[in-house]
Amino acid sequence: MPSSESKTGVVLLAAGQGKRFGGGKLTADFRGRPLWEWAAETAENANFSERLLVVGSDSLIGNRRGWRLIENLAAERGMGTSIAAGVRALTDCDRVVVMLADMPLVSPTHIGRLVSSQGVAFTQYHDGKAGCPAVFPRLVFPQLASLRRERGARSLDLADVELIAPIDERELADVDWAYDIERLNSAN
Repeated sequence: MPSSESKTGVVLLAAGQGKRFGGGKLTADFRGRPLWEWAAETAENANFSERLLVVGSDSLIGNRRGWRLIENLAAERGMGTSIAAGVRALTDCDRVVVMLADMPLVSPTHIGRLVSSQGVAFTQYHDGKAGCPAVFPRLVFPQLASLRRERGARSLDLADVELIAPIDERELADVDWAYDIERLNSAN
């Protein structure tokens, strides 16, 4: 978990249009609640000093206690614009964790392991690739704030990147298609 000495914020990306899903992905029911709330709850259990929820201009996601809603007017251009909008809106953080609202099974334990790293750390996927959630020190905030298109932070030339795999690979499940919710519901 974030230490009391450092100020670590979280940017939860929830501005995607969910086209493959057929729309309304993040507000779709998953185990009795809207899908995005699972990632939000994980972040709430990680004791961040600042919590930002980045949404698109036509989002059906409402405000949530303890979160600051950031509207990304360029969301249709891709995830990079949402990362940039969130990082630019941080007020006083030494580090930031970027999370995706369509990954409902990520645990606070995994987030804590990312935050305990010393520099940039991405989640390592089963194929060895880097992805979200990820943590970044203030030193790279300007690079994150300059992202303009679909490509996210992996596209940046960042030195000394650490990859951290979750203890349980099932935490990496994300929802892209409507059948993904059914698959996740039946898996546990």
